[in-house]
Amino acid sequence: MIKLLLATLAFFTLAFSAFSQQGDPNGSKRYIKIVIDSDVSNDTEIAISEAFAHTPGVQVSRMDNVNRTYLAIYTPGTTLSQETFMNWFTNNGYTINCFYDNVYEVGKMIDISKNNCH
Repeated sequence: MIKLLLATLAFFTLAFSAFSQQGDPNGSKRYIKIVIDSDVSNDTEIAISEAFAHTPGVQVSRMDNVNRTYLAIYTPGTTLSQETFMNWFTNNGYTINCFYDNVYEVGKMIDISKNNCH
């Protein structure tokens, strides 16, 4: 179990490092973590990841079906905010157990634990 958790953490760290870009000093890029209360199949994992993949302002969109955790790096704007993500999940029948939204900084680890949930 610990190996799986470490492998997942390593995957997300590499994925976000590989696909992200430097944000401006005002913290224009943010990341959001959403933990849902539903089992997620492999097909659903792909569908959730792709739901925001082509949305303007979203640099990274990843769902992890093992941990039921969705992570995204995005640039907030008039049509993209924390509520955009939250509403999508609730409108598609998912119950949100936890969410966390914070400034994204390149090179800093993203906390995927459930310790900072709202």
